[in-house]
Amino acid sequence: MSHGDTEAQRDERNYKTVFCSNILRVSVPLWQKSCSCILLLASCLLPLAEASEMVLIPEGKFIMGSRGDGGKVPLNKGGEGVVDEGILGVDVGVDQLPQREVFLKAFYIDKYEVTVKEYKEFAKATGHTLPGLLTGKMPKEQKLAPASSKQGTEDRRGGQTDTDTDTSKGWAEAVKYPPIENDFPINDVTYMDAEAYCSWAGKRLPTEEEWEKAARGADGRLYPWGNDKTIGKTNTIEWSKEKVAAVAVGSFPTDVSPYGIYDMAGNIMEWTSSWYEAYPGSTLKRPQFGKRYKVMKGGAWMGPMTPFARGAHRYAAGVTERNHHPHFGFRCAKD
Repeated sequence: MSHGDTEAQRDERNYKTVFCSNILRVSVPLWQKSCSCILLLASCLLPLAEASEMVLIPEGKFIMGSRGDGGKVPLNKGGEGVVDEGILGVDVGVDQLPQREVFLKAFYIDKYEVTVKEYKEFAKATGHTLPGLLTGKMPKEQKLAPASSKQGTEDRRGGQTDTDTDTSKGWAEAVKYPPIENDFPINDVTYMDAEAYCSWAGKRLPTEEEWEKAARGADGRLYPWGNDKTIGKTNTIEWSKEKVAAVAVGSFPTDVSPYGIYDMAGNIMEWTSSWYEAYPGSTLKRPQFGKRYKVMKGGAWMGPMTPFARGAHRYAAGVTERNHHPHFGFRCAKD
């Protein structure tokens, strides 16, 4: 469905589709049939071009979570060498255990993170407020966060929880955020912003399970590209260093999942629709579990590759109007 379609526009497109499918049955000269279908199909296919930017994730099982035993995993599929999964509580969060097989029905997910251009179209069509990082309008009571501070608190046993406070102005000043281009991922958005955009676009936010399968494939790899821990394959703080900022979507040909989806290990952390809960079979108890925090997935330009870039990593983010940040973005999914 095209962004912002009205009911009349959808009815018109349905009429065109039916007309094109039936016109060949009409007894008119062949050239008239061809011209009519070509003209009508040209207008019908425009919204289909947008839909082609979504990728179909096939039905089936995949490996979700982490083993947590520090064991070895193949460096590359069919290649030589091994790497260790990492230290539990440091590289691997205890909230990612136990590892298990999950079955999902087929679904679609955006090939790229939602861009600034796309979000501006949504805001123009609906009157939805643009993020403060784009407009420069920030609450006056905000205080500058020190450049060395962390946006969230880290559990010593692994896993992060945000502080549920608005730090956009502080971070923008601290890192001297550069101008945001139209092909950059939209960021500085709340959960409600992301949910509203996806709904307007005729889509929805992906679940945590859907996001992780789209990022890791079915084989339980550590990163979208495999198990190679080499720095520089995605946009994390180790790569950006002086720049310290998001980049245009699709800028890293190495940060591509087995399904051809870009930027799931870096650039911008992404909202999912799932509540932050303990995994089935886990005995872990945390006050954050429940209907208060949503799971965010993926690494970001201002965070380290370990542990954030791992497909299994979980970040619990508060669902409030104040909770937005220059590394919070999203992509949409669809049944």
